[in-house]
Amino acid sequence: MPKTLFLLSLLFYVNLAIASWQEVAKEGTQAHLNGDYDQVKLIEQRLLDDADFPIGHIFALNTIITHLTWDDTDTQYDDAILSHTSEVLNWCEPRLNSEDLVAIANHYCGQASFTLSFYHGLKGNYIRAGQYGDQAIKRLEAALVADPKLTDAKLHLGIAYFVADNLPPFIKMFSRLLWFIPTGNSKKSLPYLLDVMSDGDEFPDVARYIYSTLMLLDDSTRPVAVKELQYLVDRYPRNPRFQLRLISVLLMQQDYTTALAQAQSYLEYEPSDSDLSLTLIWMVRAYIGLGNVQDAERLFDSIKSSAYESLPSWSLSWHLLSLAQLEDLRGQRDLAITTYSEILSMAESDYVNDIIVEAARTGLVTPYRFN
Repeated sequence: MPKTLFLLSLLFYVNLAIASWQEVAKEGTQAHLNGDYDQVKLIEQRLLDDADFPIGHIFALNTIITHLTWDDTDTQYDDAILSHTSEVLNWCEPRLNSEDLVAIANHYCGQASFTLSFYHGLKGNYIRAGQYGDQAIKRLEAALVADPKLTDAKLHLGIAYFVADNLPPFIKMFSRLLWFIPTGNSKKSLPYLLDVMSDGDEFPDVARYIYSTLMLLDDSTRPVAVKELQYLVDRYPRNPRFQLRLISVLLMQQDYTTALAQAQSYLEYEPSDSDLSLTLIWMVRAYIGLGNVQDAERLFDSIKSSAYESLPSWSLSWHLLSLAQLEDLRGQRDLAITTYSEILSMAESDYVNDIIVEAARTGLVTPYRFN
């Protein structure tokens, strides 16, 4: 067989193998969207054990990031992040200029750098986060140049542009001096996410969830967020993140009746213990908003204190706000003041939703009463 023909045949089989494993990864992403986390673990292990390129490590990193966007204080994945990104970079960096693998190599390097940017950002290492963010943008852009049809690359690229455009102010101030801090482009990020939603291969509904989250940042676009979240909940009713996010947005809009109905509907799918506890917290918030003290107290007392050990850290502040407001409604003003103060102390070192902070400040001055 002529050498050229042999190389072309080899390239064909390499690309065929990659495409085959990408289909397996798509099945894993679909399982994740469906809330079938046992299947996700099985597929991840299969990819790690059997694929001869680092698609398993990429899949694992995307799974970890999904978890950390729900609970960014969880440190149990720190070593895994560093290990998986190292495996990816060791494979892709020597292949960045390989004619046959340039698109996938840049795509994988971009995703690994994106993960490291996210990781260092959570740790407060903003300069390193900026360095890796810049690398991520360059690699993902290169992947799109090599293969303009690689729409899924726009998912991480869109997020990277948005994050880069919303860095902490002191980092933005020095961005002209620190060349490795990406300049960012929020106006570019949203069209990228919309492209993935309409034309992506593996991540259309992942992009939809991220897009809905960004739409929550502005009061004028929250109805868009509700619409997209409702679509996701209708399509993936067993996915706890979609369900719980939709309920929380309805509460944010003070649509307590709809929030309560959505929560009760979700309970029919028998959520896990931690998701059940968070659903009950949202139901307590809805009952308080509706002025139903009896049901609010009944549900509040049913949440086991041990449940908070498995909940994301930010949920504790919602629990405390409910406790403080119920204490006010019972006439236990001294206890309520102590709880409001605990919330504000927590906000000095940890993330606490602005709605909670404002409610706690108001509660210190004026006892909570139904509107």
